[in-house]
Amino acid sequence: MKVRTLIKILLLITGSLCVLSTILQNPTIELYVKPMTVPLFFMLYWFNVDKVDALFVMVLLLCFLGDIFLLTGVENGFKYVLLSYTLCYFILFYFLYKNHNPIDYNTTDIIYMAVFFVFWTIIAYAIYAVTNQNMGDIRPYGIAYLIILYSLLIGAIFQYINIRSPKSLWFAIAILNFVISDACFALDRFYVPSLELRIINAIYQLLAVFFLVKFKISSADPLKIRN
Repeated sequence: MKVRTLIKILLLITGSLCVLSTILQNPTIELYVKPMTVPLFFMLYWFNVDKVDALFVMVLLLCFLGDIFLLTGVENGFKYVLLSYTLCYFILFYFLYKNHNPIDYNTTDIIYMAVFFVFWTIIAYAIYAVTNQNMGDIRPYGIAYLIILYSLLIGAIFQYINIRSPKSLWFAIAILNFVISDACFALDRFYVPSLELRIINAIYQLLAVFFLVKFKISSADPLKIRN
């Protein structure tokens, strides 16, 4: 059996156990299994590239630390979770900038972007409106976190519409998965506690890191036909 295939099988097993632990509301399973997922994603990345990008490894490390802070329940752990993922998203802005191409939007592209911008702004504000009052002393961190993620998704979608390369597609999907995961987490924690939201969060958080790896190992060749 090839190493890559083995890693994918292990990821499928550990990911399924993470989701199952959420469904069964059994944190013990998650405590032992969840920390294995990011190292496995790193191995999947490592075995698919010729040279490891140290900055991308830092992104994976920050995702790993976010999981650890959340699982171990250390004092002020949630603030550390926010800090870990905030730094992670700041680094992803660098990858967004690094992979940019000269702007080449046509009329249809502009219409798509305008529709997306309006809907995403409404959704982001709605999430803020229902979670704002219950954030307590972490409210400033939560607002900053929301603004960063809001801007990152706009940048990722706008870049994909401009380039339409496999790399920009996987990056946009990864950020969208982070948005869905974080939105479900915030709604569950600060609005209405819900097992369904926790399950969705567990699924999309894993998918977000998986698509980040896909982004790093995919082609940057643009598929958009230039005028």
